Amino acid sequence: MDTLSLVLFPFMLLYMGAAFAAQSESEFGSAGNPVKTQGINGAREYIDSLDCENGAIPEYRHESAPETGASGDQLEKYIMRCEADNVKIFTIYLDPNHTKTDTRPVRGFTSWL
Repeated sequence: MDTLSLVLFPFMLLYMGAAFAAQSESEFGSAGNPVKTQGINGAREYIDSLDCENGAIPEYRHESAPETGASGDQLEKYIMRCEADNVKIFTIYLDPNHTKTDTRPVRGFTSWL
């Protein structure tokens, strides 16, 4: 093996490992990485704090979620609708079994929390 291969091979392994790790994390707000909220009231407060990227207030509805969180608790599922030049539909999962509510917005929204 030449010197270039000895240098590039470990670098390539590190790069591929970092790329795989970045892809394996579920998107914030998905069933695999739900928004953490303080109870059902915290879930509703979080959803009510979201605005569409264009500043419009989204329409939403709550649906039964068959998915469970990492702790085995039932998740809350909201279908969000933003209207701009076109209509965008988002599905957001929340886990209301926590002592604090996340304040960062999910992708596609801004939040005033």
